[in-house]
Parts: sequence; structure tokens; C-alpha cells
Amino acid sequence: MTFISSGDHKGTPLPGSQKRSQPTSATEISTESIVASQTVRVLLDLLEVGDFQERWDAAKRLPSFGQLALEGTLMLLRSHPEDDELAWFAAQVIGQFHSSEALSALLELLTSATTDEDVKGMAARTLANLGEVAIAPLSELLEEERWRLLGIRTLAQVRHGDVVERVVPFWDDENAEVRAQVLALLSCHRHPLLLTPVLKGVRDLSPLVRREATIALGLQHEWIQELAPEVVIVPLLRERLLDLDLAVSQQAAIALSRVGTLEAIAALGRCLRSSETPVPLKLEVIRALGWVQRPQSIELLQTALSQPSLQLCLEAIRVLSQVKPKHLKHRAAKALTTWWNGHPPHRETPQVRQAIALGLGNFGQPETQAVVRSLLEDTDEMVRWHAMAGCEASR
Repeated sequence: MTFISSGDHKGTPLPGSQKRSQPTSATEISTESIVASQTVRVLLDLLEVGDFQERWDAAKRLPSFGQLALEGTLMLLRSHPEDDELAWFAAQVIGQFHSSEALSALLELLTSATTDEDVKGMAARTLANLGEVAIAPLSELLEEERWRLLGIRTLAQVRHGDVVERVVPFWDDENAEVRAQVLALLSCHRHPLLLTPVLKGVRDLSPLVRREATIALGLQHEWIQELAPEVVIVPLLRERLLDLDLAVSQQAAIALSRVGTLEAIAALGRCLRSSETPVPLKLEVIRALGWVQRPQSIELLQTALSQPSLQLCLEAIRVLSQVKPKHLKHRAAKALTTWWNGHPPHRETPQVRQAIALGLGNFGQPETQAVVRSLLEDTDEMVRWHAMAGCEASR
């Protein structure tokens, strides 16, 4: 079951959608109540049997009618357990109410074995949007093993400092997915309890946990150094760069780029030069060196141009041609033109000539423009087209 964004729909005004003036007498109050009750009934009917657009509009209007609308929506939800689309819209309506009834209904949707995954997702988002009030009931899910992972994932969407305190006790849970989810949450917070789970997690038996711990090391390396100056981050990441699980080693490359020290760059360089490093990891290392954007990373990227793999060569051209800092732009241009003028084997490949023509066009320097203009006469039509685009870009 797939749903689309609420911003894409603007329906016609529904009954009761016009702004009502303030009643001034008992008769007017009574009339106003009757009109409101009738409007809610119409909206609930649309929510129950309307098409997608009608349900959408009804779900947007119902919360403004308060408790009457909540009670009616809850009744619909309970009387049509098989209607996933209705449940999806009902979750949106219910999520606008900060009441125990609303919380209970959303939790029931979230934990029911028969609830559609899209509906569960909506229930989780609406619970998270309730903020602090949802933390306590969601935390109760953590006490039961079968709901723990779901509870942590939902709590992770609640933007409140108390969430970390509720989740961190489960960092060493028997379930690797739970441990990984705790680390994923901790990586987004500068919290004193971060240190032990991350340092243990980078050497966990589960690659899923090692991956999340590695991400946390990269995102929170400065905070970890504040908490424990004796912890040396780069050796830990260098170890993960050699991890047998590719997803872990790729995250280690990204984390080293975030650290960005000369030691981190050197670790990436050793990985790039090693003949034992698989191509997918080398690709990530090349991108990581591009993010560091220091003179030493430019030098290493120049060596990547001469890697035997065509894929690595093309990625190095792309990364070097996108260097932005002015003090490095000249270095990047020189790295590309020096390599090109050395007539490397990859120069015979049209894809490489296309990439050079387009990439060097980003620099607008005399030596780069000369290369781009020379490619206007290339025998390959696509190369000539790329050279024309490069000439346009350098103007």
C-alpha cells in the first residue's frame, strides 16, 4: 500500500470549512453545536467510504472539531480493522490529539500483528510528533523483548533529550539489531553515555553493530575526544577500514574523512594504494578524500587517476573536478592536467576523454582550457559534445 505526500492535494472546501463567527447567545451556541455535529458526521462518512481525495480532505478537517471528531474516528478505526487506507488516515487524525485515548490507539496500531507496514509507519510518525508525551508509553514497549526494536526505532523519531536515557540501557542487548539501533540513536546525540557503547560496538561480532558504531565514531569523534582524551580515534577506524564486511569498511572511510587529520588521510591513502583493497571500497576512499579537501588528499587523488580500474579513474576525475576551495582548485586542476599530459593508458578510452572535457571545464584556467579545446577535434562525437559543454562552463 503506497501513499503520496499531503502537499500534493488541495480539495474543494468541505462542509463546515468556512470560518465560523463567535456565537453570542444560547440559541446560537446550540445552533453552532448542531452544525458542528452534522459536519463531523459528514466528514466521518467521507473518511469511512470516500475515495482517496475525499478521505484526505476529511482527515485534514476533522482534528479542528475536537473530542467529537476523535471519538468518531476511533469508532471507525475499530469497526473497520481490515481497511488499511482508512487506518492510515485515522492515524493522522488521532495523532493530532494529546490524550490517553489517542496514545493507546496509536500504540495499538503500532504493535498489532495485522497492521499494514505503511499504517505502522504513519502511527510511528504521529506518535513521534506528539513529542515528550509519547516517550513514557513508548518506553514501556522496551520492557518486552518482542517490541523492543520497534520501540527504539519509534523513540528515535522523537526529538527530545530524555529519549537517550530510556534507550541507552539496551546497548548490550542480546539482539544485534537492538544494539545497532541504540548506536544509531546515540550517534545523533552528544551524550555522556555514548562512549562505552561505541567503543564496544566497533569490535562487536555483528557487522550491523560495527557499522553503526563506526558511523558514530565519525559523527561524534570530537565529543568522544572530549569525554576521553586517551581514546585515539584513527587507529580504531583504520582497523574497521580492514573489516571483512564491505559496508563496515565503507563507513570507516567516510568516518576518516570526517576526522580529516593527516593521520586519517594517511590511513585512506594506504587503503587506496593496497592491491588487496576491493574496488567498491576504493571508490568510497576516493570520495572520502574528496570530502577532506586538503593538499594531501589532492595528491592522493592524483595517484588514483592511474589506478588500473577504469571505474576508479573516472571517479577520481569526477571528484577532482568538483573541488571548491580556491586554495585547492589550482592544485586539482594541475593534478588532472599533469596526469592527462602524461598520456596515460586510460586516455584512449572515450569515457575518460568525456569526463576530462567536462571536468576541466569547471576550472577556467589557461592550461585546463587548452585541454578542453583540443578535445573539440576528437574523433568521438560524444567527446566533442562534452568538450563543447566544457568550453561553455569555463566561460
